[in-house]
Amino acid sequence: MRKSIVHAFQETVARGDHQGMINLLKEYEQSGELAVNERGWVYWNISDGYALLRDPEPLYANHLAFFEWGKQILPPEQYHWVVSDSTQALSLSLGNYLNHWIDWYRYACDHAPRLDSNRVVRFESHRALSGTFWALERYSEMPEVLEHMKRLIEEDQQWDNLLFARITYNKQRLAYLYHSRNEKEVDLLMHETMHLIDHIDWASLEPMKKEEVVGSWEDVNSSRISQRDIHIALNNLACILADIEQSEESAKLFRQLQDSGYVLNGYAFSKYIYSIWKSEGLGAVREAMVANKSFEFPELTKHSPTLVEIGDQI
Repeated sequence: MRKSIVHAFQETVARGDHQGMINLLKEYEQSGELAVNERGWVYWNISDGYALLRDPEPLYANHLAFFEWGKQILPPEQYHWVVSDSTQALSLSLGNYLNHWIDWYRYACDHAPRLDSNRVVRFESHRALSGTFWALERYSEMPEVLEHMKRLIEEDQQWDNLLFARITYNKQRLAYLYHSRNEKEVDLLMHETMHLIDHIDWASLEPMKKEEVVGSWEDVNSSRISQRDIHIALNNLACILADIEQSEESAKLFRQLQDSGYVLNGYAFSKYIYSIWKSEGLGAVREAMVANKSFEFPELTKHSPTLVEIGDQI
């Protein structure tokens, strides 16, 4: 990709100018012949812009074009690129278009070869749809996708993305098991997951990975193997643990993350406060709020509404 368009694109992303990014890429699309991966990048990010704007109609139109173009032009090993982002899937659901995403996902599963070279993007498409089902409380539809994730993880025990994949898979399976009221399996998987985390060899991980251009083939198909990537996976796990009433382990994970220098955003901090409340009581909540001046309590209740119950005691 031309450096000029990448620079201009990154500037719109940094400003949070989603419509400006869409306009930029549409203009670029008309500027001349684009290489295959370049056009795929344009399609992906135009969809992402509409997804971030929560505008499902133009998102659907663009993503349908992405899918149809991809069927004709992309090598089959790249089909999962089209269905690799949960924000896009969730925004499509706002317009009742999610079933189209599911069809595109199944097309990729049926037609993309299972290769070492596309294992990451295959995993990303599975986790995107499973996470979407979780967010939409469509728990009964998670098993099919979780099975795809499980089989993928079993393909190669030396896969460099294995740690990130296992944490992510366990997180989503825990969510499913909790809503299936399978307490025994939740307990077993919790034990396995915490054992996995306790034995992470942090020294073997680079602090940060090389940043690829967002939405590019190189980005969506690159392994999450840095300390930063694993911190993000653990943050996401800790948030889910709060949601499934594993408050003690959730609070423990959040503390480990903060001790390592990881900064919680408002959503994660609200889950941390919720977990502390449920596992340690109001005194610990007050201490945590005093220690972190970044967020006011009313802001946290937007992310975790149950916290309203203790608002007048903080």
